[in-house]
Amino acid sequence: MKSDNKAIAFGLLVTALLSSTMVVAGLKAGITPGVSPLVILCAWGAFAAASRGAGGKRFLNIGQVAGSAGMAVVAGVIFPAPLLQHLHLSRAQDALKELGVKGDLRSMPWEDAKALLAQHSLSVPPIDIPTMIIVCLAGALIGYGFVGLATRKFLTDPTLPAPEARACETMIATATADSSARPKLGISLVLGLMASFLAPLLAHIGAAKEHVLLYTKEALNENGDVDRLFKLDLPFTPIYIGIGGLLTLATALLVFAGSFLRLIGDWALASIDPSNPLAADFPSNSMRWVGGGAMTVAVAYSLVKFMGPRVASAKERYDQSLLDVPSGTRRLLGLSIGAGVLTLAGWLFMTDGATPFAFSMIAAVLVMALFMVTLGAILSLQIGSSASPVSGTIFVTTLALCLVALAVGRQSIDDVPILMALLVGACVAVCTANDSSQDYKTLQLCGVAPREGFKAQFLGLLVGCIFVPLSLYVAHEAYGLGTNELTAPQGQMFATLVDGLLLQETLPWPPIMLGLLVGIVAVSMDILAGKRGLQLPAMALAVGIYLPAYLGIGILIGSMFRYFGERARERETGRRERTNEGILAAAGLITGAAALDLILGIAVLFGGRLASLSFFSTSTIQAKLSEKIAAGGDPESITKLQEKLGEELAKIQVSDSMTTVTALIGIAFLGWILFKNARVGTAGETES
Repeated sequence: MKSDNKAIAFGLLVTALLSSTMVVAGLKAGITPGVSPLVILCAWGAFAAASRGAGGKRFLNIGQVAGSAGMAVVAGVIFPAPLLQHLHLSRAQDALKELGVKGDLRSMPWEDAKALLAQHSLSVPPIDIPTMIIVCLAGALIGYGFVGLATRKFLTDPTLPAPEARACETMIATATADSSARPKLGISLVLGLMASFLAPLLAHIGAAKEHVLLYTKEALNENGDVDRLFKLDLPFTPIYIGIGGLLTLATALLVFAGSFLRLIGDWALASIDPSNPLAADFPSNSMRWVGGGAMTVAVAYSLVKFMGPRVASAKERYDQSLLDVPSGTRRLLGLSIGAGVLTLAGWLFMTDGATPFAFSMIAAVLVMALFMVTLGAILSLQIGSSASPVSGTIFVTTLALCLVALAVGRQSIDDVPILMALLVGACVAVCTANDSSQDYKTLQLCGVAPREGFKAQFLGLLVGCIFVPLSLYVAHEAYGLGTNELTAPQGQMFATLVDGLLLQETLPWPPIMLGLLVGIVAVSMDILAGKRGLQLPAMALAVGIYLPAYLGIGILIGSMFRYFGERARERETGRRERTNEGILAAAGLITGAAALDLILGIAVLFGGRLASLSFFSTSTIQAKLSEKIAAGGDPESITKLQEKLGEELAKIQVSDSMTTVTALIGIAFLGWILFKNARVGTAGETES
């Protein structure tokens, strides 16, 4: 149909833009929100005429399927791929310490870090674009074919409420029923985009702090270097606040609860003297292991709960003809799975040869994919893709692949790139199932046969498989994966697991056991909440533990501003509901900042310097440079520090308090955007 082609073309444009920008946003935040509501709202606003009437439902549905597909590839890549850079960055930092070279590779500008690495014959691997495209495509084909073949099984299970799909159905019904209810884009999406684009610019030019430090505690080792560090700060980062505006309050609170546990743990770790024997049992990265232990329990619980026998508690009427998939299409879906498996196996055998390692790893990936792809599809229909614990499934997959590698005697750091690539393929397969099942459920709820979305889904995934690796390459070359600019927290967790289990064969059991205990408590809360009709996903708590604490704080800020806006609306209207403007505003806060980072990243690739954007300087910055100069070092390093100090003195001088106040005002303004749009606007999803 002509309208289908128009909807697909729009969706592919949206998925290309979202895939490119959300790579940066996801690497910063460690969480990727579901974008289906955003795509629907954008299609509704851009194509009002095509969105009206009976044909409008089909137009919005097809556009949403194509437009959200690329995000499956984003989530599949940004979680496991950075583990390689994290691992090499940590080892390079240790090597510099042994050489007596001062400087934190993660906190210094990436261009300076690369120069320091090259000076000492060290390096961090670049992004292998061809390999990333191949494994992304393989994973997408597997996940796409699997969900297509299992459509009837997933979409007729009355125990899977599909909350996000039902929210999308409500939005589509509103768009096609009443053109006067179109959301106001100026005060929501446009304002959110502008504010989120300008906020990080203020930090880049030096007019505002990116993090407002509230409290810090350090423990020094025998060399006088910081061995353990605790920080409590408020992030002036639109991406975190925007993600909080999209998540449910329960999920945001659980993520923050995990972050609060992380803060307590980091404070306790910073209180341990490095010479204390207890420091050996609880290393500085203990909270990552606590998060990993909690995540293992949460994933095991999810497998038992969602893959065991389920008893339907209610019956729904389905138009069975909507779920029919022609035999020819089923054959193509089966070929898709086969092509994905052959692509992944072919790449592995070409890379490593017909070795026991290659055969055992491809077998392990397929076994894990069988379970995790199923779990990914079910979890999406259970709690929605925004809160779906994809990273937890990949943590367990990483654990399994490490054990297989150990069994065949492949435990060198040179084997990690192969392991990482296989994890990316597996993660993309899980995320594809996660996204596809929700998209097809939305089609079904709107009276459109899910098979009508197969083409849009496939093309959207294909676009994502091309744009995501390119964006990842730009991000790494400009900012450095694993640095403070792109923390990639999931990648850090997976790197910690690979390093401890595979490379060093030593695990810190005390924090792991503590994490298992936390996981049991979280699962118990999940079970008790479920009996009362509430959703308190255990995985959200585990995710909050291994994310940097300031991420959880930023997410909570966004969620609370939206919550108070919705409560104010409820007092005025008597209805508890989310507004379409609220969703658009939150999406704008995420996308605008990510777009700026991508633009600056491309500029860096063509010779630009982020440091050249800074026009303001403070006495604190100058004092730190002076301290480094006074500490001494090789003549070349001292000369560079003196040059930087001269540059800082030549800038416009502002006080530290002014940059702090600017950041606090900025945080309040970003929150006000969410509050305003949650309180006033067109009604979207009605909460029960």
